Amino acid sequence: MHRDTYLKMSLDQLLGACTLKGFQGSGPGGQHRNKTNTGVQLTLREYNLEIKSSEGRSAKENKVHALHRMQMALALKVREAPQEPEMPFPGSNGHIQTSNPLFPLFVAHVFDRMAQKNGDTKEAAKAFGLSPSALVKILRQSKPCAEKLQSSRNHNSGNQPQDS
Repeated sequence: MHRDTYLKMSLDQLLGACTLKGFQGSGPGGQHRNKTNTGVQLTLREYNLEIKSSEGRSAKENKVHALHRMQMALALKVREAPQEPEMPFPGSNGHIQTSNPLFPLFVAHVFDRMAQKNGDTKEAAKAFGLSPSALVKILRQSKPCAEKLQSSRNHNSGNQPQDS
């Protein structure tokens, strides 16, 4: 199935496409967390993605966290050829919230464009009617997006992160 099809699914539909497994969480939270299977592991075999969530006290809460992470993992790790015409910018006035259901799909299309242009944000921004600085500001709202942006810049400039 096409990556965008997964990103357009509701959380319930995405859950149906994934393999769900429970596990015992660890860490603070006492008996409720340590003796019950509240941790959730989602697997999407088609793209070899595995996401775990155990920070919440309930399996339901962890399932929602894991589904949102699965959407972002699809958006950040699976590259496809950019489509013409590009989807319209899903936000307004150059802004989009990370809570917008179309945010992962938007991110996927942005990084597809950037991958095609060796990490250049100008073409991706132009495709959505944004300035490059507005696009970077949007991507920096999400920590995984900011990390992906930085790693693509380091990779394409030939700079590798320094280990101290």
